[in-house]
Amino acid sequence: MSQYLAWFNEIPDEDLGLAAGGKGASLCRMSRAGLPVPPGFIVRSETFNAFMEANGLWDYVFEKIDTIDFSSNASLIAVAAEIRQHIISCPVPADIAADIVARYGQIGSGHEPVAVRSSGTAEDLDDASFAGQQETYLFVIGSDDVVQFIKECWASLYNDRAIFYRREKKFDERSISIAVVVQRMVNAEKAGVMFTSNPILNDHDQVLLEAAWGLGEAVVSGIVTPDNLTISKSTGEVVSEYISEKETMVVRLSERGGTKEIPVPDELREAPVLTEAERGALVDLARKIEAFYQKPEDIEWAITEGQVYLLQSRPITTMK
Repeated sequence: MSQYLAWFNEIPDEDLGLAAGGKGASLCRMSRAGLPVPPGFIVRSETFNAFMEANGLWDYVFEKIDTIDFSSNASLIAVAAEIRQHIISCPVPADIAADIVARYGQIGSGHEPVAVRSSGTAEDLDDASFAGQQETYLFVIGSDDVVQFIKECWASLYNDRAIFYRREKKFDERSISIAVVVQRMVNAEKAGVMFTSNPILNDHDQVLLEAAWGLGEAVVSGIVTPDNLTISKSTGEVVSEYISEKETMVVRLSERGGTKEIPVPDELREAPVLTEAERGALVDLARKIEAFYQKPEDIEWAITEGQVYLLQSRPITTMK
């Protein structure tokens, strides 16, 4: 394991929170538990710190944030944009860039589509939730783009929403860092979210499933109303089922990468997304995940060619 990069199985449990961030730590733990997580590596938070140090960016960022007039939305947006652009324009130190390229080459052919995902070290604290404030980039292809989009993730630590939220929560800017996950992309035929227990009814025997065609971003971003199912964890029986009219799906843009929204084919719009076997596989995973974490979890999942993959897991904090 290098000082800056680590495969999912390389970071000790006690270091995961600070080195891999919330999202990265969860993926590392699930991967090590033998759960179906696509392979990848963590660009540790130490890498971001070294990049900032090498380019003299810390003083620049703190001085810029001090100039923000937080009573003016325009001031916040303008200064945040200036900070991000400056970070993106700075070079990644050559040894770190070479290490990233080498790791990326080991994920597949060296031209493998990957997801490049921010993983903040302050995600989902007891009194604050930073999750979702930084960027994720899908179907990133080629070593140059991987390095570039890692920088984009780093820069997203300073988007206007994140800066404002940290100020409102009185969070020390000097304690902030960010890791990045680089992970083999799942070209999902269907995807969604799963609550391993029902947080609405506080029922630990019910799994809640939301499913849509294409990539899970359609569900997470709210651009589609997904199918909704409630399934008994103990019996596997469907308690309730709502099959929606799904008009939009998110798919791969082209062989060069990226994503796009397209209309769902007519024959799929009102068809159930999940087969009976897929429902069973997801409920089985819900049992395994709860047994592993010893608490209810909120999961993002994807299915391609009949294989279920887990893309993210975070605690359900509202269960009693």
